[in-house]
Amino acid sequence: MNEPDNSSPGNESVHQVNGNDLPDLKIYGYQVSERLSEQQDRGRVTYLAKDLQSFGGKALQANRSVVIKEWRTIDAAKSKLDESRAPSLDYAHYLPEIERLQQLNHLSIPRYLRSFSTPTGFCVVREYQSGVSLAELGTLPASDIKLVADAVLNILKYLHQLQPIVIHQNIKPENIIINTETGLKIYLVDFGLHPQGDASIGTPGFIPPEQLFNLDLTPTSDIYSLGVSLICLLTGTSTGRAQSLLDHNYRPGFKHLLPANTDPKMIMWLETMIEPNRYQRFLNRDDFSGTFQSQEHHSTANSSSKYARSNVDFDLPEPTPKIKWVRWSIAVSGLFGLCLIASQFLFPDSDELSPAQIARNQAIAEKAEFAASDRGKLIKENRCVACNLDRQNFAKAELTGANVPQSSFIGTNFGEANLTLAIFRDADLSGANLSKATLHQVAFYGAKLIGTNLAGADLRRAKLVYAKLKGSVLKDANLAYTDLKFAEFQQVDLTNANLTGADLSNADMSYANLTGVPLTNAKLDGVNFTGATMPNGSIHP
Repeated sequence: MNEPDNSSPGNESVHQVNGNDLPDLKIYGYQVSERLSEQQDRGRVTYLAKDLQSFGGKALQANRSVVIKEWRTIDAAKSKLDESRAPSLDYAHYLPEIERLQQLNHLSIPRYLRSFSTPTGFCVVREYQSGVSLAELGTLPASDIKLVADAVLNILKYLHQLQPIVIHQNIKPENIIINTETGLKIYLVDFGLHPQGDASIGTPGFIPPEQLFNLDLTPTSDIYSLGVSLICLLTGTSTGRAQSLLDHNYRPGFKHLLPANTDPKMIMWLETMIEPNRYQRFLNRDDFSGTFQSQEHHSTANSSSKYARSNVDFDLPEPTPKIKWVRWSIAVSGLFGLCLIASQFLFPDSDELSPAQIARNQAIAEKAEFAASDRGKLIKENRCVACNLDRQNFAKAELTGANVPQSSFIGTNFGEANLTLAIFRDADLSGANLSKATLHQVAFYGAKLIGTNLAGADLRRAKLVYAKLKGSVLKDANLAYTDLKFAEFQQVDLTNANLTGADLSNADMSYANLTGVPLTNAKLDGVNFTGATMPNGSIHP
């Protein structure tokens, strides 16, 4: 359903609410300050909050702003939905999608930081991106429509080339943000988080026809939603009225709303984007660019064409006096700093540096070196892709939601660390110490844990699909309801580990020690138990 638009310039549709209406999320490390939007009949609320988390007693990007989207369990009897359409709030069901969003790495997509369960549902946390949404601008001239389309299609090209592909599922003017502080940078925010083909979720008018008919979504589903968004911006149609543009074929009728001098080529490519037949839409940004190739040749020949390349910008409001003053002060202070640096070279002091100055300079250098290191990235940003962190010490560290795919942690000490919801996809943790670590719902897809110490670790509902654990120690570990499909457990010590409800389909447990291991409700289809010591002490043939 459509989110209410309660906007103020420079924010993601922010409005202040009474403090009693805001949830207390301090136990999760966040101070909620404002409500951004709410969908009461869907049980979805979005908040602006401050990050209060710390690492080793030091603030971790202290008080940075984040956006928290809360999924609440709703009472179908009190909502507009019947029980059959009430959305499931099984947190584990949503985790694969959340994990995929946490791996996104694009300058125009605010990072998804973490997620956590709550008594009434769960929350997903992402970076806050200041700016102006296109919904706040209302109407854009035709010259700017192409700039928006090109920028968003560039983001979609990145998403749709991932394996597996990521479909945004929630494109509308409110979710396209323009940051004017660093030029006209465009961001795509608020990804959809729901099973593909769920027609009950989305914003009417922007939902592609295939979703309404419960068909699988494809990259062209995002193209349709973007096309409708561009039509709304071109015609001045609000998000709430977008559905009124649809005809009986789910094709938005918009030509009668366009200015008389609208270029026919623009009408043509908009119609192609919103084609009800998904196989007849644009596939990607290259198709879009190709459509404009002949148009740009025409513009070269006719300099009066409104589509000739020019320096036309978005019609954005002027910065407030406060912003102007901040920019001026930064410029002046920067110039002053440059003068000080230059003076060190042009007019050097004949005296040597004092011990205090030397110590201060060394401290600054060490701090800069640490921030640039892989360890610094992980501690400061809680993420480090393809990093080398071999033989590091993270004992008892608080690294909830850490995103470290394809990184190397050979021999690293994570003893008693909290790594809940961390992503170690394709990482190498061979010989690492994870004894008594909290690894609840951690993603170890394809990870190497050869010879790793996982004794007493909490691995409940973790994902170890295709993980390699040969020779590792999992004595007394809790693997209840863990996904272990195709995992390699050769010669692993699982003495007294808990495998209740675990999915061991096609796993290799040859010569593993399963003494005292409960296998209640575990899935054992295709498991190789050759030479394994079974729970009752017998040796499997």
